[in-house]
Amino acid sequence: MSFSYTLFLALLLLAPGLGLWAGLRAGERSELISQAPEKPGSTFSLLVIVFGALLGHILLSAVFALQAGFCRWSGQCLALGFDPNVYRVILTNGRSAGTLSDGAFLSWFVSLLLPALIVGLVAYRASAWRWVRDLRESASFGWLKRWVDLARPANSFIIAYVVTTLEHEGANVAYEGIVENIALDDNRAIKMLVLSSCDRFLVRISADQVERIDTEHATIPLIQLEAANFINVALEVFEDVDTPADTIEQTRGQEG
Repeated sequence: MSFSYTLFLALLLLAPGLGLWAGLRAGERSELISQAPEKPGSTFSLLVIVFGALLGHILLSAVFALQAGFCRWSGQCLALGFDPNVYRVILTNGRSAGTLSDGAFLSWFVSLLLPALIVGLVAYRASAWRWVRDLRESASFGWLKRWVDLARPANSFIIAYVVTTLEHEGANVAYEGIVENIALDDNRAIKMLVLSSCDRFLVRISADQVERIDTEHATIPLIQLEAANFINVALEVFEDVDTPADTIEQTRGQEG
């Protein structure tokens, strides 16, 4: 496969946008919700990458402009055998490069890397800001965001009731447990659940009632359930009123 200079240059120029996208994705990690995959051709992701690339290159070009202005004002300039402004080199097709050296290539590649790193780091830190988090979670979680917000306090948790396709004597096997993790597909539908302290029971549906049949058995410490085995899922948020949220946070801090 032949080398494509155009593709290589496009990837370098899009690097800050990809850094912004990666920083936001890394910053939105949640213990409760697994990250849903991005939809192919997502317009939102494309806008983030394009505007992130523009933002990164605006920052770097501003640095070059300030450096050139300081050089003219103070007269304290570092003599180089090449033009350190990688944008001028690209736009003039190398005519302003001067005498090429190994240091020139290193300088240009570092220059193109810096905006990606800076924008990615800023995006990672900004992902903790409330308005940024709300925007990302609305796009990522969809209908589930309301439940995430309700379960966000340390003394709140979500109980899931899952009826499966597994049958026993004409009844369906069901599970009830504390939600530890939820994975969504690209349509924001639940594709996987991880439950702890899980109880199992049978559900028998007749013409006039839905009957729950409980039996004596040990609680399941942890179980993973796949959407292919679901019939339906119900979620309910509970609050532990006996243990205040600040007490739980202090306990977690001491354990950490």
